[in-house]
This record gives sequence, structure tokens and C-alpha cells, in this order.
Amino acid sequence: MDFRRKHKNDDNFNESPTYSRLFVVTEKKVTEDQLRDAFTKFGTLEDIRIPRDHNTGESKGIAYIKFSKTTEAAAAMEEMNLKVIPNSNRPLKVMVAVNRSEIQNDDDYDEKYRRLFITIPKTMSEKEIKDEFSEFGHVEYIRVQRERDSGLPKGFAYVKFTKFSEAARAYEDCDPKYRAIFALPKTSNRRPETTFETNINSLASSSIGSKASLISAMNVRPGNYTKVNFMCSPYLTQVHVDRIFDIVPGLVHCQYYVDLMRNFGKGTASYSNPVSAAYAVEKLNKFEYPPGVKIFVRPADSKFDQHEQNFTNIPNVVNNLKSAINATANSASPDLAQLAEAIAEASKLIKIATTGVNDENSHDSNDLNYCSVKLPAPQPLADIDSAVAKRCFLVCKPQPPPLTVLRDVFCRFGDLINVYTLPNKTVGYARYAKADAADEAIRVLHGAEICGVRMKVLEADDEAPPKRARYSDRTSTY
Repeated sequence: MDFRRKHKNDDNFNESPTYSRLFVVTEKKVTEDQLRDAFTKFGTLEDIRIPRDHNTGESKGIAYIKFSKTTEAAAAMEEMNLKVIPNSNRPLKVMVAVNRSEIQNDDDYDEKYRRLFITIPKTMSEKEIKDEFSEFGHVEYIRVQRERDSGLPKGFAYVKFTKFSEAARAYEDCDPKYRAIFALPKTSNRRPETTFETNINSLASSSIGSKASLISAMNVRPGNYTKVNFMCSPYLTQVHVDRIFDIVPGLVHCQYYVDLMRNFGKGTASYSNPVSAAYAVEKLNKFEYPPGVKIFVRPADSKFDQHEQNFTNIPNVVNNLKSAINATANSASPDLAQLAEAIAEASKLIKIATTGVNDENSHDSNDLNYCSVKLPAPQPLADIDSAVAKRCFLVCKPQPPPLTVLRDVFCRFGDLINVYTLPNKTVGYARYAKADAADEAIRVLHGAEICGVRMKVLEADDEAPPKRARYSDRTSTY
């Protein structure tokens, strides 16, 4: 059976219940039937997949075996690891399969597969927990988590068993009130701190609480402004923005809104003194939040001040428009110039409210938050049925910019057929009808930032021809 038709990649392989999928290193000649005969005694096999080379059809020497229960997978791993199956000369290497995003290390068996995290009544003792869970196997230790200050129980605990199979039995069969799950590795084995976490921790720890020490502690040269303008991810909320800018002492007010037309967040943060405002520009400009998406912070200028002022003028604009309409309706010789002026003023305000720009501050494709490199003028798209001369492979983390933005950026090099991103992925493709257009897009856009997202734009492999139903059909055809 060809399981490649059912599974496109390892991440989509069913992994429910937890740790019920095994990764097996085998000889390349080992068949699915051999694996089925060797592993079926441990429980119900839901699936077996042997990845193969797409060109030769030869096994890669690995297999994925999916059981219906965690206990079945645990028993199979403990029994079959380093065992030689019939008609094979090489011992199997059997381990729990992990997603590509996970990192397997030597401590995983000890930390991930033998410890359970459980919820307990705060009055329950370690002895009572041990008596309860000893029926599933040998319990190495019980650790009830307690409050650091008072020493009172928090209401949860860790239970560590000698074997994976024992922990699996407890996971499946213990009283549901414990809400047992497999515990993550202990803090001592936690992954290294990311650059983002390092930045946010150092930024928070460098904040000064006393206004008297602001100038000396911040060590910045203040400007003649107390407001800063910022652009950020449209997925941030007002709470997120307030907390970020409040890291800098002296925050008075933070005004934030999302530009739905251009799909980014924008606002103004006001500080009580010029030192704090200058410090916010220095420390928060190009700070990544969420990780991978930069916040751009600049001193407030007259355009933004005018933009903010326009919002405060909404009542006056509305009243002027009403007065002009009433005067026109009640007059035998209406003042059309006054009406036109009122309509123009209201239209300008509506444009600012819906697009975030006005005639004096029109959209600039070279805006840092839109695209960090200079772009040529937009060009029409190629016919959708055009032959694809070359494709660009796009990598955009943590999330792709809006498709409307990608289309606007990539069409500027001419002959763009279409651009798209894969569902729930951070990658995509731009397809061009001419190779030189794709080459120019790669040259200009690789490493650029679009809507604050750093882009990788690479030459993609040629599109594969339509797949045959079976490998044997493909080889017989060619």
C-alpha cells in the first residue's frame, strides 16, 4: 500500500493519542509486512508508513508506526528497540516520533516519557499520591508543587515512573480527576533563551522607576518632542501596545488603531518628558513583537500631529457639513461653494479614518512598515494562463503579509502570473511568465521587510509534473 498518498509530510501524520506514533530506523530492504508481523503483537496498528525516495522509489531506511494507544506504543518501543527482526541483519532503532518543530535529545526519554503532570486536591499528601499511582508501576518520586512564599500546595504535582510503559498506563487509566498529561522537560533542560526573550528581558530590566533618575539612567540625548509615532503588527491589541510602551517610564497616554485598508497597526505614545520619548525611540524602534515582526518607532512629526488633530476635529466637521446642507436646502440661491468646501473637508476626514492617510501624507510604497526597499512602479499582471518561466520561493515568518500587499510588491517587476502562500504555512510562491522578472524580484526583495516581516525570496525548483498513481506506472512510462 502506498501511504504517500495519505500523508504529505511528517507533521500531518496523526499523533493522537499522545506519543502513540513510533519512529523506526531499519534496513532499506525491510518491508511493511515484516514490520507489521513484528509489531502487531503489541496492539492495534492504525498505520505504517515507509518514506521512499521520490526518484528511485527505494526505501529511506526509516518507518513510522502508529498505534491506537500510548500503552501499545510504549510496550513496542521498550521491547523492540535494538532487536533484530526475521530476515534482517540490522537491529531496529525504535523511538517515539516527534514533529519537525521538536528537538529530540538524550534526556527526552527521562524527561518526556516517564513523568506525568497531574492536578490534585491541595490537601492531598505525597504519600497518598504515591499509593494511588503505584498500581501502575514503580514510582520513583512524587513532587508536589508549592508556593514559593507560603509553602502551601499549588494544586498540582509531578509523578515520575521507572518506565515509559508504566507512565503510559497511568496516563490512560488513572482517575480522570487528575487530568494527567505527560510533563515537559524540567527547567534545567529547557531550550536556550531566544533572541526575542533576551531582548524583552534586558529591556524590562533596564527600565527605571524613579523620575528623578531618568536623565542620568537612560543616557540619551532628548529631542524637542514628547510624542512618538509607531507602526506595528495589526494583530496586537491595545493592551499589548500599552504594556510595550509602558516599559519606558513616563508614559502618559497611548493611542492605537488598526489601518484595515493597509493592514497594519499604527498609533502615538505620549510621554511626560523628552527624555522618555527619546528613550522609547532608541529602545523600541525595530523591536520584534510578536517575534519576527518589527515595531517601527519615530519621533512625532507634523504630519502625524495633523492626523491626530483631525480626529479631534470630527464634531466641527460634522457641524459644518450639516450647516451647509441646511443652508442649501432652505435658500433660494444656495452657496454651492460653501457646500463643496464642507463636503471636501468631510471627505478628507473619511479618507484619513479609513486609510490612515490624507492628500499631504499619501501612501508611500517605500514606507518602512510596507517595504524596506525601493520599489519600481506597479505593472499589470500577466495572463493567468501564461506559461510559468520561473518561480520564486517565499519564506515569511512568523506569518505572511496580506496577499494584497504581496501582489502589489511582486507585480512591480512585471509579468507576475500570481503570488500565493500555503494554508497555515509561512511559505509561498510567486510565479512569473518571464525569468528575468523573477530574477529581478529575487535580487531586490531577498532580505527585504514587507509589513515588518523579513522575507526570504529564493529561486524555486521547477514545478513537478503531475504525479502518476503508482511508482511502477511512472517507471514503465519512461
